[in-house]
Amino acid sequence: MRKYAHLLLTALFLLTLLWQSVFWGGATALPDLGPIVRRSAMREAPLVSGFMVLGETLGKAAPFLRDLGQGWAAKALAPAAERLLADPDVAMDFIFGQSLNSTQRMATRGVYAVPFLLVLAVIAYLRRPRQVRMMGGRR
Repeated sequence: MRKYAHLLLTALFLLTLLWQSVFWGGATALPDLGPIVRRSAMREAPLVSGFMVLGETLGKAAPFLRDLGQGWAAKALAPAAERLLADPDVAMDFIFGQSLNSTQRMATRGVYAVPFLLVLAVIAYLRRPRQVRMMGGRR
């Protein structure tokens, strides 16, 4: 298992990056909440704004990903719609500070999983077992 740990962690990192990009890219595509969330993320959450840019790019390349993320974000942010529309300046604080529903909790906790998995993948890559050649060489 240790032989493939770096590959497994790299795959988990890429899947989590895709998942977060699809969610936050879909959040920017919401008709009424999208501009509010985007403006707040650009000001307060650089990691989330990076996911938004990547998600928007993926959404342009594959519209079904944008639709998937938009549906997911609408479900996650629906309980906060009134509050976000009333006070758009604190959108990221409210989204990350309040526990609205399980979909929102999973999306906000996943933001922290991406850099964590990247660090683990790099460490696993540096510690991967290497092939040892005892005899012989180039001939």
